[in-house]
Amino acid sequence: MIGTLLIKNVWIADGLGTPLRKGGCLLDSKGGIAAVEKDFSACAAEKCIDGAGLILAPGFIDAHGHSDMSALSAPECFSKISQGVTTEICGNCGLSAFPVTNCNKEHLQLLYENYGKEIRWESCSAYLDEVNRADCALSLVPLCGHNTLRAAVRGYEEGACSQKELEEMAFLLDRELTSGAAGVSFGLLYSPGIFASPGEIVHIMKVAARHNRICAAHLRSEGDELLESAAEMIELSFESGLKHFHFSHLKTAGKENFNKLDELLELFDEARHKGIEITCDRYPYTESMTQLSVALPGAWKKMDDESLKKKLQSTEEKLLLIADLRKAKTTDYWERCRLVNCTHPRFASFRGKKISEIPGDTPENVTEILAFDPVNCQAAFSVMSEENMKRILALPFCVAGSDGNALPSDARFGHSHPRAFGAVARFMRLGLDMGIPIEACVSKVSGKSAAIFSLDDRGVIAPGKRGDMVLFDPDSIDCRADFLSPERCAEGIRMVIKNGRVVYN
Repeated sequence: MIGTLLIKNVWIADGLGTPLRKGGCLLDSKGGIAAVEKDFSACAAEKCIDGAGLILAPGFIDAHGHSDMSALSAPECFSKISQGVTTEICGNCGLSAFPVTNCNKEHLQLLYENYGKEIRWESCSAYLDEVNRADCALSLVPLCGHNTLRAAVRGYEEGACSQKELEEMAFLLDRELTSGAAGVSFGLLYSPGIFASPGEIVHIMKVAARHNRICAAHLRSEGDELLESAAEMIELSFESGLKHFHFSHLKTAGKENFNKLDELLELFDEARHKGIEITCDRYPYTESMTQLSVALPGAWKKMDDESLKKKLQSTEEKLLLIADLRKAKTTDYWERCRLVNCTHPRFASFRGKKISEIPGDTPENVTEILAFDPVNCQAAFSVMSEENMKRILALPFCVAGSDGNALPSDARFGHSHPRAFGAVARFMRLGLDMGIPIEACVSKVSGKSAAIFSLDDRGVIAPGKRGDMVLFDPDSIDCRADFLSPERCAEGIRMVIKNGRVVYN
């Protein structure tokens, strides 16, 4: 047997959860897996790698990422590749890089301006052509974001969609699902998805159901109204005929909601009895991260970032927001909120610090930061339970999702949550520490994710599959990044191979 690359003397975790077995893997000239055998003594290969008894696993799959534009600007995708991730499901939380029309192009360009990439496409297929031209080290599998889809038809204004607009959305979604989108994502906490009625959501789900594609969602609430929000999406999935619903970054946010996990899991069981497959992803941290603007109260929260910035150029509006923040947020709230990234010259040095630790009046500081650049101001919120996090990670239907971007090794795009450089490695570490067998942990970051998103060509080490693989040390694999040093790459990843080519070692 002849191949181009042989990895021998490894323990193979095939991604299906079957017991580890000693052997090796031979790749062919096209970067695919030619053979998986116990003994390759009679094999010839152009290059041979001795795995020294480490674990050989399928390339890790990040089931929830946001690298839609960052991967085009930093195609080396270092933060993902360095932790063993070779495929990412992007276009999450309702935000995708398509479809693009005159109604949303300007806003999307502003949202992504930090990456310095001009949006020159309209559809999913044209976007994927751009990804291929960039020769990204990371394979991107995009979902079509409902927020982007809605904005493509009616912009970012508040209000219900007309029947004509619903039909236009369905037409565009049908095009995207036909030309490469793996499914649909909802971001019901963000504008303009926050304005979607149940009828609108069902209308979109029905299109996905016709294509037999998955729907994923960032719920309307992950805290006080968690159970109601989850029940809503399950009921709408049933009404639309959807067969598979995926809960994004599943959590119970807020101490007063930690006790809701058992009831949430009961809802999932009821959904399965109705014939709906339920899956979820989770990042292995108790601090979430999103734009600081989600902390705003009342009508402020419903504004898109561009509108918010324009409004806060007025001194009068700033004073109104300061007053609203004083009424709505306690000192304790800001002690649980951490500034992750900020472009304001007066506040940028406080990156990694709690907002309550920034000198001065907190509502005034927050207002000044948002008035300067709400798009690139990110904050982490300490609102989750360690115990619940571990319970969720251990669920058999939970897979790894970073909720982060693919970033370069430096901080030229700003700083991020440590999950960007370490979520999947830490997911593995916690799983192993909880006593989950290596082969099961590997399946949760590879084969199960591939099955959820219908990626039949990867996620498994078997002949005929893609040559995406990770060689790692199970004793040392972990995240080293933290909020003060978020660019530290993961430990324990010895080699990453994508399409038969070594991309990290």
